[in-house]
Amino acid sequence: MKKKEGGFSLIESLLAIVVIGSAVFLLANIPNALVLVGKSQHMSLAREIAVKQIEDKRTVKYINIPLGSTPIADSRLSSLPQGSGTVVVGIETSPGVWANCETSVCTNGESIKQVTVTVNWQDNNKPQTLTLKTMIGEGGINQ
Repeated sequence: MKKKEGGFSLIESLLAIVVIGSAVFLLANIPNALVLVGKSQHMSLAREIAVKQIEDKRTVKYINIPLGSTPIADSRLSSLPQGSGTVVVGIETSPGVWANCETSVCTNGESIKQVTVTVNWQDNNKPQTLTLKTMIGEGGINQ
């Protein structure tokens, strides 16, 4: 009578190596995945803040939208690492002198104001910026 030998077959050994390798691969990529999720959340929040600023400008009558640069006062900026932002209405043609929009756009004296919203923050000590631009015209939405 033959005595059965103990041990592992080649297939069982290879299967164990594949399972352990897969687990190590997944565990090694978790930190990268978490960083990407954080970056995505920050970008999404920055976009929400910028869009809200544009929506707020669109609710004001055209004549009451002042030219110039103002900081964004949104409490959600504190959720972004070192978050800050500005809303710029018009184009600064020279220091302290503002025009409604670029001359290449407003060629016939149209009543249009260019609005640029910029949100800045840090991700892993790297500066990040989101910029949205739009035009608001007299007689447009809510005017």
